[in-house]
Amino acid sequence: MDGAFARSFRMLRTGPRRRVGVVGIYRDAEPIGTAVAELRASGHEVIVNLGAMGDIPDELRADTGADHLTAGKFQNLNVLVHDLPAVDWLVIIDDDIVLPRGFLDVAIEVCERLDLALAQPAQTRFSNANWIVAKRRLLSVARTTRFVEIGPVTLVRADAARLLLPFPADLRWGWGLDFRWAYLMEHAGLRMGVVDVAAVVHASRKVASTYSWDAAQEEGRAFLRGVEHLPNDVAKGRGLRTYRLLPRRTAAAPTSEREGAARSM
Repeated sequence: MDGAFARSFRMLRTGPRRRVGVVGIYRDAEPIGTAVAELRASGHEVIVNLGAMGDIPDELRADTGADHLTAGKFQNLNVLVHDLPAVDWLVIIDDDIVLPRGFLDVAIEVCERLDLALAQPAQTRFSNANWIVAKRRLLSVARTTRFVEIGPVTLVRADAARLLLPFPADLRWGWGLDFRWAYLMEHAGLRMGVVDVAAVVHASRKVASTYSWDAAQEEGRAFLRGVEHLPNDVAKGRGLRTYRLLPRRTAAAPTSEREGAARSM
């Protein structure tokens, strides 16, 4: 989020302070430690509950709620999310992303102005993005879409969290889950989108570099055969609508008040 365009956008932040829960699974202390520090630098109340796949490094001890995790990503995330208090937004992060300065303030402001209940930041040009829709568009603040990826960063509003959680207990790698999300969100009448002005770098590891690509694909195909979902065409376009300017914020109540008290996730 560099340059005059992003700097001028940061001046537009007007929203109230939210309670934000952050979860993620990590192998090493960096770069996730730097990402957590960036999230904590926001104007929101940030509650972090990470999971370590090995020993907990000293620098992440206060932010780590579980260690030596051996299950799949979303199986582990279920454990971490369950231990969070009620929050307005849930942010799921991978352990190999680099966040731009001011990420959380800007991302939540964009989501709330556009009424996005499920969103992801765009990925920069040199990131390992799986789908065209996730690539950053120049001179775009955000786009509404019919699809949001399961990673590397996902923002879930409280009402969408009640719809999407818990994650399927038998889905280890999560492939195909985003097409199930797309179906559930569309049928619930909730909006999704990609935030271009808060693009992240996801380039330290290639997709499926730490597990079997073939096994993940087969698991995803088997999962989708048993559930209603949208086709993968929803991830191949640039989005439904591009916003170069944002609408003014409406005088709506906080998310947890609008949708009913956010339950403990």
